[in-house]
Amino acid sequence: MLTKKQQEMDIKKWNDSQKAGYDTCGTYDHCSKCDKSLENPCDKALKASKSAKSATKKATAKKSVK
Repeated sequence: MLTKKQQEMDIKKWNDSQKAGYDTCGTYDHCSKCDKSLENPCDKALKASKSAKSATKKATAKKSVK
């Protein structure tokens, strides 16, 4: 079952692809975390990307405190 976020991202990809004249799947920042074999791949990739960015920010904050 598609998540609401996946549906939203599919619509965005479709619209962006129509404007660009090519398939934009794989061109977004979160696509580096994508596994197309999973259900809701864009949603999961976006969550993984946000999680990785959050972890990086926390690590950087700890380093600057020392």
